[in-house]
Amino acid sequence: MNDLNALRVFLTLMETGSTSKAGVALGRSQSYISKVLAQLREELDDPLFVRDASGLTPTSYAIGLEPKLKHAISQITDALKPDTFAPSAVDKVTIHLIEPYLISCGKEIIQTIRRHTNAPIELRKWSKVSESLLLTEQVDIGVHALTDRPQSIYQKYVHTGTGELYGNKQGEFVKYLVDDLNENLNLYKLLQSDAEATLFVDNHALMTQLLDDCYTLRYHMSEDPESAPVQLDLAILAKATRKNEQKIQWLISIIDPILKRYRPLSYEQLSAISDN
Repeated sequence: MNDLNALRVFLTLMETGSTSKAGVALGRSQSYISKVLAQLREELDDPLFVRDASGLTPTSYAIGLEPKLKHAISQITDALKPDTFAPSAVDKVTIHLIEPYLISCGKEIIQTIRRHTNAPIELRKWSKVSESLLLTEQVDIGVHALTDRPQSIYQKYVHTGTGELYGNKQGEFVKYLVDDLNENLNLYKLLQSDAEATLFVDNHALMTQLLDDCYTLRYHMSEDPESAPVQLDLAILAKATRKNEQKIQWLISIIDPILKRYRPLSYEQLSAISDN
């Protein structure tokens, strides 16, 4: 039990008594919390929590462990406290986002960062080279789906999205391609198994222009992720060795709440943008 993240998961479970509430508190998915709990149970050879009508009840071993771990983490946190950080001193901010979030959240992200620094800000659409640019530190953070990635990439869960079929359902299906996500994945078949994509585009404005004659899968936040037929977790990405860097933590603290408020623009609004 020498992973600090695992220790925080354990302590948060002690506080919340629920894997779902612990996930919300830590900004991680419920499946991640359950996975860490399973690893801790195996490593410590103790169930740690027993499920009952009120949620997760800690074992006597877990109750005895909690104050020791709180003290240890407090000491480690104090030892690792960084020097004072000044956002006004950063030389540049570079962020790559998948296009729906770039369109809906990009302006607010720029305005919020600009209140803290006059440094150049570069916001770009996520591409096939974005992950490698994160690793070479040419990009500070990215916004993309939470997927299986190398340990060199840190992923912070933001929220779960779902989708619905939208447009002229008598027409052709348009598959909106997102780099590093759905080139070989047909999420729309979870909603309509016999649907077949015959048009493929990677430009949101173009897809919007086609919807009078065609239809597509429209992504939006899910109010009830567990029952949604399509589930896609969003994450903030950074180079793992930079995740505790003050600049990265500052950017995450700015962007995370903006992404959590994400609402897709209506296609009427998107059409107006593309027309201009």
